[in-house]
Amino acid sequence: MKVLGLVSTQQPKHRYRKAEQPYIGIPNRLDRQFDVDASNKIWAGDITYVWTGKRWAYLAVVLGLYARRPVG
Repeated sequence: MKVLGLVSTQQPKHRYRKAEQPYIGIPNRLDRQFDVDASNKIWAGDITYVWTGKRWAYLAVVLGLYARRPVG
């Protein structure tokens, strides 16, 4: 790499911040029973973040568990 004048462009490691608020227990209403017999009966959601090259973008998805497709 030195001979060719190349440099690494890897992003620095992301440091996670420690939570400032205590964990709040959320009840598990599905109890891992994901088989649904009707549309729009049970939805599930998740949030993640994606590096876009310049900044972090947050992605939130709501899935209908009957069709396993995004609702919102």
